[in-house]
Amino acid sequence: MQGTAVLLMLALLGCSHNAESSSPEDASASSSERPPIHYDQTAVLMVDGQAQEEKAYRSLLDACKKSGMPTHELTQDEVGKIGRLHVEAWIGPDTQAKHTEEWHQNAGSPCQFTLIHKDQTEIIDAQGRSTLIDAATHKAEVQELGAPTPVTPLPAGDGNMDDAAKQAGWSKLSDASANGAACSIWQNAQGLQLCVWKGGAKWGYSSYGVDALKDGMSQDSSIVLWSRPGKGAAWSLETRVFTVGQPLDQSAFKVPDGVAVSAASP
Repeated sequence: MQGTAVLLMLALLGCSHNAESSSPEDASASSSERPPIHYDQTAVLMVDGQAQEEKAYRSLLDACKKSGMPTHELTQDEVGKIGRLHVEAWIGPDTQAKHTEEWHQNAGSPCQFTLIHKDQTEIIDAQGRSTLIDAATHKAEVQELGAPTPVTPLPAGDGNMDDAAKQAGWSKLSDASANGAACSIWQNAQGLQLCVWKGGAKWGYSSYGVDALKDGMSQDSSIVLWSRPGKGAAWSLETRVFTVGQPLDQSAFKVPDGVAVSAASP
């Protein structure tokens, strides 16, 4: 995770928790009582209704077959993963973890296709210590980022339509429900729609849609529950799991056995 995203994540840390709820809309806590939050999301970059990287692979494969060159194809299971992004986050009162996976096709030599799998987890503890784990290399780097600042509730006008959004071609359509939670639907000039969680303002989560999604991932200051592409290239995102107030899997905050941990290079 890059520095800016890490700092945004740190800004959401440092709260205690006393309440539990069975659904995202049941949590009734003050800004100092942020409940545990868990979400599991998948995303893919689409172009006019087709997965962009998968479409490119199929075009290359077709060209290889027509050329008569020796060709190594991906399996059907591998093809279904090309260009996909999987993000799972566990956000506790004073620590959080984010697991990110992505898959990309690669031809190391002409027509010899393989699938690259990137798999990383970042854990940030209550002292602002970031541990970035690479599942491929079984190595982890630790970086001291400093103590996080406490979260504060967002103002009552958070998530309202403003001139900046209008000038950028965005509009706020309506409120909806997804994964048991209320969200605000935003749409840009190309028809991309985002459903942004609107129940987290008391814990610093914004329902403003303009900058809620970047590179297929919910930003640390907001949670997008789904996105539907319009014209051109845009991300399609689905949330498989979203809970607020339910106990978190504590293994998500532990470095796996066999991982070599070292300080990050300056």
